[in-house]
Amino acid sequence: MGRKSGKTTRFISRFFKERQIYHRSDGVVHFISMSTRTQIALAVVIAGALMWVAYASVNVVFKEQIIVAKDRNERVQRDAYERKLERAHRAYNDMNALNVLLEEEFDQAMNDIANRHQTLRNMVERKSAVDDAVEQLTRSLSEAGFPNGQRPLNSNRIMIDLAPAEPAPRRSRLSVLRSEALSEAAGRDKTLPANNAANESLTRLDTAAEALYAEQTLLLARIEELSERRIAELREILKTTGVAADRLTTPDKISNDLLAQGGPFIDAGNLASMSTRFFRRSNRTGLILDELTQLTSMVDNIPLSSPLVVARRQTSGFGVRRDPFTGRAARHYGLDFSAKWAAPIVATAPGVVKYAGFRSGFGRVVEIDHGNGFVTRYAHLHKFVVKTGQRVSLHQKIGELGNSGRSTGPHVHYEIIYRGAPKDPERFIEAGRYVFES
Repeated sequence: MGRKSGKTTRFISRFFKERQIYHRSDGVVHFISMSTRTQIALAVVIAGALMWVAYASVNVVFKEQIIVAKDRNERVQRDAYERKLERAHRAYNDMNALNVLLEEEFDQAMNDIANRHQTLRNMVERKSAVDDAVEQLTRSLSEAGFPNGQRPLNSNRIMIDLAPAEPAPRRSRLSVLRSEALSEAAGRDKTLPANNAANESLTRLDTAAEALYAEQTLLLARIEELSERRIAELREILKTTGVAADRLTTPDKISNDLLAQGGPFIDAGNLASMSTRFFRRSNRTGLILDELTQLTSMVDNIPLSSPLVVARRQTSGFGVRRDPFTGRAARHYGLDFSAKWAAPIVATAPGVVKYAGFRSGFGRVVEIDHGNGFVTRYAHLHKFVVKTGQRVSLHQKIGELGNSGRSTGPHVHYEIIYRGAPKDPERFIEAGRYVFES
């Protein structure tokens, strides 16, 4: 321990010897004496200062590096955040674009479906109105029954005979039509972008829309098929009367048929091509329904019933017969039906009473104008209960069976006159059977 202390003392004495610093100024010499302790103290102060300077320099350098590293980390984090935010924005924009695309496709599909549905609804309502009119006429005519007053036993035989056999099974035709409709729907222009996340949803939407389009097309075809069948039946009924349907209507005289156009503007660009084809079909179906409505109105206003809805018996036919008073051959322009005294005589179709009074040979008589050139006459009445100009409906009571005029007994003489020419009422009553047996 003492040896180490001696070495330290010698080291200090060697490096920190007592020194004197001389300074001469203006011929005067000054000196400063620095003892060992003073030198040691000064060395400690200088060493401390140097250490402080070194520490401060190092600290400044490291702090700068820390700040630089921190700034670099912040920039990296900010760049990463901005990249994530950009990706989020792109994802949002892509999702928004998908939503817009899906919304546009959905709105287009719903618009097409709604337009077709409205058209189908109109067609169904029109067909239903016609069916209701025929059903009402059927019920009314069935109340009259056969000329002998009996009701039909086989209600489908005559209409089956009237309707032509189908050349091909209906199910087969509808299957072909369904395939065609699906092909039309599948072949429409599509705007599906490649590798789009919405493709699966859009494909499902298209598949559902195509299936619905096919069903709507089949329903439209079914309406058209039933309407055409009904038209054929009604034409056959009118043909049975001896008056063809074409003779009952006169085409309207239109001088400017090329210019007779109008209606609101509907941009066809808003409709899918398959809907355009659908509406072309619906236009054709609409024309068929127009014809059916016209024919139904004709049949509804043609005298197809018997003037008696109670038990009766036909006592004289249409054409040449032996006159009951003279015994000579004579023309008879109607049918004679006998029934109980004062049995109700009814109108055989809707119309307006043209005459109600007394005519020579006919006695008390009622004549009804049914339009389209048809007039019916009811003669030999006991009394009539209508007056001239009165509108009557089918099977409305117009009088009572009697024996007035040139008559051999209680009966009603019934005539049908078409455009001034007498027609055989039996053919019209027979045609009425086809209606109420349909």
